[in-house]
Amino acid sequence: MDKIVIGETAGTVWRTLVGRRLSWNELVAETGISPVELAAAVGWLAREDKISFSQDGDTLFLEIYHEHYY
Repeated sequence: MDKIVIGETAGTVWRTLVGRRLSWNELVAETGISPVELAAAVGWLAREDKISFSQDGDTLFLEIYHEHYY
């Protein structure tokens, strides 16, 4: 796995999450991305502040980060 693959995978994750909040398992199932590649892509997006995380019990949810101005 190299940076190009990770970047392309991050783009797939980004497009999948547009307007949605998905659990880790839902994201794996919907994209068909392996958990290791998904982890790298999510790390890429997190480093760029483009994704946010929330947890409900033992379930991790991911969604596109939206900055709110009040």
